[in-house]
Amino acid sequence: MKNAFFYFIVFPFYGLIQAMKNYKLPWAKNMVWLFVVFYGYTMFRPIGMDSSRYVLKLQDISANPRTMNSFIDSFFSTDSEGNVTFDLYEPLMTNFVSLFTDNGNILFAFFGLIFGYFYSRNIWFLLDESKEEKRSKIFWILVFVFVAVIGFWELNGVRMWTAAHVFFYGVYNVIIKDDRKGIFYILMSALIHFSFAMPILVFFLYYIVRFPLKLTFILFIASFFISSLNVTDVGLFLENTLPEVLLPKVKSYTGDEYVEIIDNLNQSANWYIQYFGKGLNYSIAFLMTVIYFSKNNNYKKEKSFINLMSFSLLILTVGNLLSSLPSGGRYLLLAQLFGTAVLILFFLKFYSMRYQRAVYFCSPFLLLFILISVRKSFDTVSVMTVFTNPLLASIIDTPIPLIDLIK
Repeated sequence: MKNAFFYFIVFPFYGLIQAMKNYKLPWAKNMVWLFVVFYGYTMFRPIGMDSSRYVLKLQDISANPRTMNSFIDSFFSTDSEGNVTFDLYEPLMTNFVSLFTDNGNILFAFFGLIFGYFYSRNIWFLLDESKEEKRSKIFWILVFVFVAVIGFWELNGVRMWTAAHVFFYGVYNVIIKDDRKGIFYILMSALIHFSFAMPILVFFLYYIVRFPLKLTFILFIASFFISSLNVTDVGLFLENTLPEVLLPKVKSYTGDEYVEIIDNLNQSANWYIQYFGKGLNYSIAFLMTVIYFSKNNNYKKEKSFINLMSFSLLILTVGNLLSSLPSGGRYLLLAQLFGTAVLILFFLKFYSMRYQRAVYFCSPFLLLFILISVRKSFDTVSVMTVFTNPLLASIIDTPIPLIDLIK
């Protein structure tokens, strides 16, 4: 931890690079954790994005402190614009920070503190499985895909993506580590973002029923051939089954106006933004198929791996089905996090030349995914994040996104 603090104080970005080069050393994952905290402090927060709204909320609360009763009443209630507050994490953190500052940098440093902890631990869950000092290019391609699926730059959407890493952390502990304390983190993800009620339902359905690998594989393959879900029908079903307090959220996500906004955004996006995620999804499907039919049957003898693969196929199936809905693609990203973890674990635990060749075959699509993900990060990673340290950043508060240096 001493090395991590040294790099954090002197040059966090260089410390991040050193952490990846020396991933076997105990301080490395803590360096990644601290770097995410620094990123939160120095990130560029575009006007209109979630992050800028949270900063405005912090400033409003700081200028107009709430009484305890009004703060408690703000949960699970509808405001004048029809927005409903279901999550506990963001309001609690924002109100806590408002007690001593209205500085948005500090708010997102705190958000980074939580996000970075689970993000770094999830990465090292997989890196710790590597027994060799040096690994092949295939290994690092797969690792960087995992790092990029829900990268630290997604802190802008702090609730959804923090919940995703907390959920993964919990599931991995339960399935791979056989630690039932992970169930606490699984349940906690819904308090960070209410929409994780669905992944939690999928997990407990799997946990209770214990779907066999063959069935989840068939369902996964079938999900690629099922027609897109009808948004209106899904909305009506949810309105008839969910509690009344959730209806405003359901209507906002399935209403015609929101559907039209999402469609317009998708149509205006560059081609690589529309397709780089699909390339990853089909690569995961192809590599999962190679694993399933692998001649090396040793993986079938390791119960924890089979369980993780089976659950990953199940949540990938759900992600494929929901990806046709507005904002449903967020579930597919969560599922791809699990799918990529399976690909890495198979590579580390079970030798298969056919699988290695398959990864090489998919590498152009995987590298494209990494490249475009890094390009997306340039919208919020600032010059200060890369070239300064906490001392300089506290003096010079002019975050300029890296993308401005390229355009």
